[in-house]
Amino acid sequence: MGNHDDIDELLAKHFAHERLTAAQQAKLDQWKAAYPEESQRLQRLIEMPIFSDTSFKVDTEKAWAKVEPQLKEHSLKIGSFSHKSWFYSAAAAIALILVTTWMILSHETDTQFVRYADITQTENVLLPDGSEVILYPHATLAFRYADDGTARQVELKGKAFFHVKNRDNAPFKISTGQMTVEVLGTSFLVDAAHDNKSGVFVESGRVKVSTSYNNVILEANEKVEIADDQMTLGLIEDPASFFGKGDSVLVFKNSPIATVVQEVEKQTGVKIELGKGLDRNTVTTKINVSERESIAAELAFVCGCQCDTLEKGRHYKLYYE
Repeated sequence: MGNHDDIDELLAKHFAHERLTAAQQAKLDQWKAAYPEESQRLQRLIEMPIFSDTSFKVDTEKAWAKVEPQLKEHSLKIGSFSHKSWFYSAAAAIALILVTTWMILSHETDTQFVRYADITQTENVLLPDGSEVILYPHATLAFRYADDGTARQVELKGKAFFHVKNRDNAPFKISTGQMTVEVLGTSFLVDAAHDNKSGVFVESGRVKVSTSYNNVILEANEKVEIADDQMTLGLIEDPASFFGKGDSVLVFKNSPIATVVQEVEKQTGVKIELGKGLDRNTVTTKINVSERESIAAELAFVCGCQCDTLEKGRHYKLYYE
């Protein structure tokens, strides 16, 4: 087939139900006949069930108005692309239309949610904002953008693990029957599977948990459990096992100790202060993240320095005498 320029735009318009001219339709039909496999694969992509609640109508004109400039900016030249590369580029362009269409709807309709329901087994879900969620059996989740187009709102029934995509000035709020959880970027487990009992368990970052009578800020490896209108705070014992990561091991080879303690805090929540002169050390060691109370002592042994416990299992200081 001769010139394939702008086929990506024709396909995008076609799948967005835009009206094509007779010449454009003829060109598209010619391409389909020449590349039937690519055409069928794109059709299957479009027919994939991206939204579980599809009772709304799509305003394709608004969707196309937002997507078309981006397609023109990255227009495809088939002479410099393989057919395989072109297929994935076209697929990405069409997927962009679907996502943009949903975003337009979610911004303009305050009752519109993307819903994930009837979960019979543990499933991984990618939300429209890029956040990742593990939904446990029988959980139901609904996601939308707030009216201002920034804040992200989730309604949850059941149990789910969240790894929230950080978005500046775009809070992520989860509402359950008993509480509200607010976060900017972190990973944590919300268990709201029972009407009278729920909990939040933080793996990394910070979250704010609120009820009608109290609120609390949680950091890595902390938890709050709510039952009978009472909030109980605590530490997560053996976080690696709790979050299903087993005995995770950090391996360092000639690494600056400042880098080591930063990674330790990120992975375990254990804060280790470095006294004067220690930042010149490099470390070669293996650290088991489940052994939170012995990590600082291990680093002190490697560096030949002293170790003070400021808060057992959470805060230590390394220093030379």
